[in-house]
Amino acid sequence: MKIVTGLADRLLFAAGLLLFLQIPQFIDHYTQRYAGYRQALADSVQQYQASADVHYDGDLQLMIHEFETAAAPAMRDMGRKMDGERIRLGEMTAGLATLRSGSLPARIAQVARGYDSPLLRATFDDFKPGLPLTVDAAICGLVGGILASALFNLLIWPLRRLLDRRPLLRV
Repeated sequence: MKIVTGLADRLLFAAGLLLFLQIPQFIDHYTQRYAGYRQALADSVQQYQASADVHYDGDLQLMIHEFETAAAPAMRDMGRKMDGERIRLGEMTAGLATLRSGSLPARIAQVARGYDSPLLRATFDDFKPGLPLTVDAAICGLVGGILASALFNLLIWPLRRLLDRRPLLRV
């Protein structure tokens, strides 16, 4: 029994190590995709700002307000869209700053929030696992291996206690 549990423990450690090694690389892929989406949004908001510069003396908020209070439903929809994109740009800019220069736990938390679920899903769909050789990957890998091993040992502990208490048959 000890051979089987020892082997299972080592295999789970290796699986946890390999799985968690992927986290920093996945975050890098997500950051690149996130930055592209943020830039597209910034370009869109810049076009709104250029229109506000020409027609509203640079007051984008006034332009959005006029769109949102217009009689035509399509204009109101455009106003809500512009305001939503303006707000989203600020949120994405803050998120990108964290993804680019935050600590590893902060970057993991940013991705874990799943703020942009379709973006997260698309990144996952395109992700190809590799063997990253970075300090962050090594730390994540060790944490994953230790967690997998600890979870296995925690789950197997009651069985070990039961087997240790059972009397041995002697002939």
